[in-house]
Amino acid sequence: MTRRHRALVALLAVVLVGGCGTEGGDDYVRPATTASAGDGPASPPGPDDTGVPPGTVLEPSGDLDVTEDGAVVDGLDITGCVVVRADDVTIQNTRIRCADPDTANVVQVADGATGLLVQDTEIDGMGTADIGVGWSDYTLRRVEVHRTNDGARLGDDVLIERSWFHDMIRQGELHPDCVQATQGTGITLRGNTFDVPADGSGDLNNAAIMLGSETGKRRLEQVLVVGNWLNGGNYTVNVRQDTHFDDVVFRGNVYGPDSRYGPAQAPAGVVFDGETMSETDQVWAVNEVG
Repeated sequence: MTRRHRALVALLAVVLVGGCGTEGGDDYVRPATTASAGDGPASPPGPDDTGVPPGTVLEPSGDLDVTEDGAVVDGLDITGCVVVRADDVTIQNTRIRCADPDTANVVQVADGATGLLVQDTEIDGMGTADIGVGWSDYTLRRVEVHRTNDGARLGDDVLIERSWFHDMIRQGELHPDCVQATQGTGITLRGNTFDVPADGSGDLNNAAIMLGSETGKRRLEQVLVVGNWLNGGNYTVNVRQDTHFDDVVFRGNVYGPDSRYGPAQAPAGVVFDGETMSETDQVWAVNEVG
């Protein structure tokens, strides 16, 4: 049965920049789709079960600057970007399309804000935005992220589950990744589809999951990547050899065939347990570096 949610806008003390309402455009209704998400686990997230539920009516809005703790943003079609400066904010049943190349994130969790939940929402960088969402203290659930250079930047206390990242678009000399972390503690990626190649362009991009220190003594700790479908990139999973890490675990993930060099590259000490290829004639292996 198709899920149908009422398009409610519960903007509790949310500051609207650019306005919200029916002026400037008609309500948007997400259509149903029967497209396939491809190979992978028994039910890899894709167009049928991520993003705005089919049949949901969305009310047009401009940029949002959310400043009240506990605010709920529900049922908006946002043309612009979102900044969250408050705790325990929920964004749901919403489409966010931000094409501003001067804005780092389509959804920005400001320093000090905690507990953001984004669910049943589409984040679209329109081929020009750098990052879909970042950095710390947020949860994504059943979210579609696409057409950004990086889908999500991961800091402390991040959970992404049952979401679909696809079609990352290269911005200049940057290297596109579905998700990337340079430092952070308490990162869990569970049951997602991370498909990094840009559809139709021939660009495999950099990695579905990119972990690395890059600068100084930054550390990655308590990182769990479990039960995801991963595809594309130079290496589909790339953990830099100079990464300072502790307790980084990949378990039960399925890898597609579309990497340039192989499914995974990582230094010794990163745990891989039960990783497999989606095509039975391919053998999963990690290129150990460092």
